[in-house]
Amino acid sequence: MKNKFIHEIREIYSFRHLLVNLIKSDIKLRYKNSFLGFLWHILNPLFYLGILALVFSQIIRIQMENYILFLFAGLVSWRMIQQTSIIATHSIVNNQELIKKIYTPKLIFPLATVISQYIDHLTLSLILFIFLFILKGKISFVLFLSPVVIILIFIFSLGLSLFFATSYVYVKDTPHIIAIGFQALFFLTPILYPLSVLSPKLEKFFKINPLYYFVEYFRYPFYYAKMPPLEQTCIVCGLSLITFGLGIYIFLRKKESFIFKF
Repeated sequence: MKNKFIHEIREIYSFRHLLVNLIKSDIKLRYKNSFLGFLWHILNPLFYLGILALVFSQIIRIQMENYILFLFAGLVSWRMIQQTSIIATHSIVNNQELIKKIYTPKLIFPLATVISQYIDHLTLSLILFIFLFILKGKISFVLFLSPVVIILIFIFSLGLSLFFATSYVYVKDTPHIIAIGFQALFFLTPILYPLSVLSPKLEKFFKINPLYYFVEYFRYPFYYAKMPPLEQTCIVCGLSLITFGLGIYIFLRKKESFIFKF
């Protein structure tokens, strides 16, 4: 398997121009014939943020310091995983005609989708950084660690994407299952509320959810302005590597039979 992975990386490097073109094409198609174009990627989550902030801070009245910043950091990290994984699920099936006609390293398709999504997510992270100053959040040297946090989330998202893209080739219900799963996990992940509002028993239950660790980890540089605990760093690194390892293992084992399942 190690040799297969190294071979795949070498092939992707050989096809690097195709990878770049796929990323550019994905971004262009996403905003084609749209009046506001790329701005929709910023306006959509900001509008959603405004509604949630109004409901949870004014109506439900969650009392905590700088709740909007807390919520925004949670939404950005959540979208990095959820939106990327859902869209990348279709990356192999949607390119089946190209895969049938010419030889290309199949890993290049989910990889291009994930990278193109993260270009958008980096823009949102920049907006979050601006919000940090506007809302007078805590500024710390820990902000310099934010690229490391984003890279770990990227690795985790890529692992999920590879697994989901492979599953969709064989099980056509995969996108529906994933959509329902993420919808349920949204409320089981402390995005809208801090985990401290829950009872100790519920808190332990919610910590079973792996997405909790990534959302909280992302908040450390942007909201808490302090170094994440070593234990949480180990958990996030472990989850990222394990998920990517399983995703790439399943993808490389099944990729040769994709063409027979289209």
